Formats: sequence, structure tokens, C-alpha cells
Amino acid sequence: MKIVNIVLAIGTAIILGALINLGIRAFYPEPVAPDYGTIVPAASAPVAAPCAANDAQCKKDLVNYNAKQQAEQAQYDQASKDYQAAMNLYNRNLFIIANIVGIVIFLVGFLLVLYAALASQGVPIGIMMAGLWGIIYGYANGWGSIDDRLKFFVGLVIAAIVIGGSMWLMQRHARKSV
Repeated sequence: MKIVNIVLAIGTAIILGALINLGIRAFYPEPVAPDYGTIVPAASAPVAAPCAANDAQCKKDLVNYNAKQQAEQAQYDQASKDYQAAMNLYNRNLFIIANIVGIVIFLVGFLLVLYAALASQGVPIGIMMAGLWGIIYGYANGWGSIDDRLKFFVGLVIAAIVIGGSMWLMQRHARKSV
């Protein structure tokens, strides 16, 4: 019977963890990275360089071509900066969303362990593991975009819930077995 509980816990954690990721992506899509080809039109053929010493038109065409290339590169660089700013905001929001969802799912699993009269404890344990996965997912994606104080505060709340709840659950289980 114990192997069934382990399989159910792992299966539940994988399926629910994947649903957390898919749900966040489905309802809060990631910004799209700029593509040089869509921002900058197809490049014209460069002027043959070097120009002959007396070919003023060639030199003028080369200067115009280089100026056009620099303007296109500046346009792409600005699009890249805008994308990076959008990704920082996205990762911050993802951190918050994934941690809230993870904490809620962990607490649901915890309450099921406490109060559900299930024949197997594998499913609630799997739900708790999926909640932890959501928290880890949020931290992994949002790490560079979140202020350290917010990371610390969220981590403190999570630690209190996980450690405090686990100790309380173990004490309750020990009292039942005596």
C-alpha cells in the first residue's frame, strides 16, 4: 500500500505542478522578444567598399547605408530595452502569482491531510508538493526581478507555513499513534 501512496503523491505533484505552469502561461502570457527581422526591414545590399578615391557617389551611398544601419540598430536596441523592462515586470508578477497559487495549493493539500478521510494520503501529499513546486517556480523565474525584501518576506511566510504546519501535523500524528 505504501508504494501506491508514493506513486499517487508523485503523479499528483507532477500533474498539478504542470497545471500551475500551464495556467499561468495561459492566463498571463510572457512578453514576446523582439525579432530583428520584424523590426528592421530586409537590409539592402551594402555598397561595395572600399570606394574608388574619385567616386563621390559611392562614398555618399556608403555613408547613407551606414547611417541607415545605425538607425535600424538603434530601433532594435530600443525594442530590446522595452522587452527587457516588460520581462522584469512580468517576472515580478509571475513571482507573486506563482507564490500565491503555490501557498493556496499547499494549504489545500495540508487541510486535506488533516481533515479528509481519504484511504490514501498520497493525493494530499502530492497536492502539497505541487504547491511547493509553484512556490519554487515563482522564485526561479522572478529571482532577478524582485526586491530582496519581498523575497525575504514571502520566504518567511512560506517557511512559517511549511515548517510550522509540518511540525503541528507531526505532533498530531504522534498523538494519534500513542
